[in-house]
Amino acid sequence: MSLSDDTSPNLQHADYPKNNLKSLVVLNFVSFLVFSYAQIGYAETTLDHLPASLSMSINTSPTPSSGTPEYVVIQPSDIATFSSETAASIAELNVREGSQFKKGDVLVKLDCRLQQAELEKAQAQSKTATLAEESAIKLKSYGSISELELVKAHSDAAIAKAEVDKFNAIVEKCIIKAPFSGSVAEIMVHPLETVKPGDPLLKIMNTENLEFEIQIPSNWLKWLKIGSLFYVHINETNKNVAVNVIRIDPQIESISQTIKITGSIPHPDASLLPGMSGQAIFPDNPDQKNKPAGQNHAK
Repeated sequence: MSLSDDTSPNLQHADYPKNNLKSLVVLNFVSFLVFSYAQIGYAETTLDHLPASLSMSINTSPTPSSGTPEYVVIQPSDIATFSSETAASIAELNVREGSQFKKGDVLVKLDCRLQQAELEKAQAQSKTATLAEESAIKLKSYGSISELELVKAHSDAAIAKAEVDKFNAIVEKCIIKAPFSGSVAEIMVHPLETVKPGDPLLKIMNTENLEFEIQIPSNWLKWLKIGSLFYVHINETNKNVAVNVIRIDPQIESISQTIKITGSIPHPDASLLPGMSGQAIFPDNPDQKNKPAGQNHAK
């Protein structure tokens, strides 16, 4: 074999990267384009052969249903959490969690003997300051005191009265009365326990005037208004109740295109509790012509 024959393959191998680098890059790029196009074509073909219901769920956004019952949650009309406004111990705790009470009932009493003593002291000081003010007025009429002394007497009397008002308010808060009829939801303290200002004592809710909250499609506002009647099937009791719309939120949720409405029943129902849920049917809805049987209309 000649020298040229032995070296020819090596020379060709050495020249390969230089001569064919551009061709290799172009070939890889074309292969990538062909593969990508094939994948896109396969995806389109797959979507074209999907069932109509599945294809619709992929390509369209769901809209609120107007032909099915709407989910309802029962909420209390009033909720209140009481906190201590002074440092004291719990003298009386007249309720337990779940206890029923009437408006005006005493729920908690704090031991406020120190605050009561401060109130009586402030009342005595106020009485003295008032007498001094009356004396200063007379002396001023005789020209016996200056205008500044009269102003100071007025100021001292006003300060003393303000102290009385402050301690009187504190003592009044030592007896917590129910602002409405309802039930105790939670108790955070125990008898004889010492609390400080801001410590929560108990949480109560109004269980007589319950409210029914619903999210409905916003396009229902074309026919729904304050006073509209709807029926709710309560899941927990398996009974139907008639409810009237009492409130419509002023703002529509832009994403879901729904709006919250609130309803109430004309008379308290002891079988209903906050947190219960159900489904509502609106007889005025063009898509809901049927209502639960055996149900009286709300008045």
